[in-house]
Amino acid sequence: MTATIAPAAARTGGAATIDRVDIIACSQRQDDPSWRFARGTITHVDGWIVALTARNGQVGHGHVLGTPIFKPDVARIEPVLETLRREALGQDAFGLEALHRRLEGAAGAEVCALSGFVCAIYDLQARILGVPLHVLLGGKVRDTVEASRIVSIKSPEEMAAQAARLAASGYRYLKLKLSGEPDLDVARVRTVRERLGEAATLTVDANQAYQAGEAIRVCEALRPLGVVMMEQPVAAADVEGLCRVHAAGALPIEADEAIGSLSGLVRLIGMGAADSYNLKLHYLGGIRNTLIAVRLCEAAGVGYRFGAIFGPRLLAAQGVHVASVAGSIHAGAELAEFDHLLDDPFTGLEVESGALPVPDGIGTGVDYSPSGR
Repeated sequence: MTATIAPAAARTGGAATIDRVDIIACSQRQDDPSWRFARGTITHVDGWIVALTARNGQVGHGHVLGTPIFKPDVARIEPVLETLRREALGQDAFGLEALHRRLEGAAGAEVCALSGFVCAIYDLQARILGVPLHVLLGGKVRDTVEASRIVSIKSPEEMAAQAARLAASGYRYLKLKLSGEPDLDVARVRTVRERLGEAATLTVDANQAYQAGEAIRVCEALRPLGVVMMEQPVAAADVEGLCRVHAAGALPIEADEAIGSLSGLVRLIGMGAADSYNLKLHYLGGIRNTLIAVRLCEAAGVGYRFGAIFGPRLLAAQGVHVASVAGSIHAGAELAEFDHLLDDPFTGLEVESGALPVPDGIGTGVDYSPSGR
């Protein structure tokens, strides 16, 4: 569709003032309640929808992921959401930097709460301007984003069957979750590779399950199986161990939980701790900080990926918009995990042959349907 830029009057004179903030609980069931990774089982994904209404009637939406994802601490998060609601009320949606400072200070360590509000502000800005979100972010450089899908921890045969179904539906990138059991993890990957042949590019994710020495040995065993990268092999705090696994060179290594923040990303890049950095919209605090992280990686000449987003199509679509303006994407963006979540209150984004089209509708480009799907 053709976007029409809103007249200046619609963006001034208080029209973009945030007059109302709604926070709505959002719980989504997994289609597979036994979905498991190294740190727990995720039967459902809990969170909140943030709806910011401007004085001119436009509404921007964001999503707050409950954390930790497998057992969110609602009593800890909800008071922060109320504080953020008060901070956002009466503020100019286009005064992003000043508003971001207010919200960041109020959110403290609850970066997922910050992300929900920041993403809603971007959506609101784009809706007021009458443009797709990617236009606001600098303009898309691609029309589709290749997706990588996650294969959860099961028996080797079950993981191979799951991987085969995903490959048959068009996915060319798959990430296999590991449990920290060396022999069994290698058997899982081997069985998947034997089942798929060369039909998909494989990465693996240990989610901090290994000690450095073990991780190096597993990487050496996985290299002949055509695995192109291992994500977060050791505990997030074990940066020395991460550097050690990276220096061993058995496989390219990606940092995830070790990043923690923009300053953490800068530290790891400076240490040469990894080949690639897994950038998650919600864990970095939203669109603004994720774009900064992308440009930091590009300036440093290191790889990056857009990490797994668990939540509704709204959050995934916002990730797709960010990915559409990024310089490069390798090994697929993990933005299609909404495809195995039920009860989605948003519509308008679907995977097409293993890729996600960049929405061209106004704002994020998805529609809110509170009754769910």
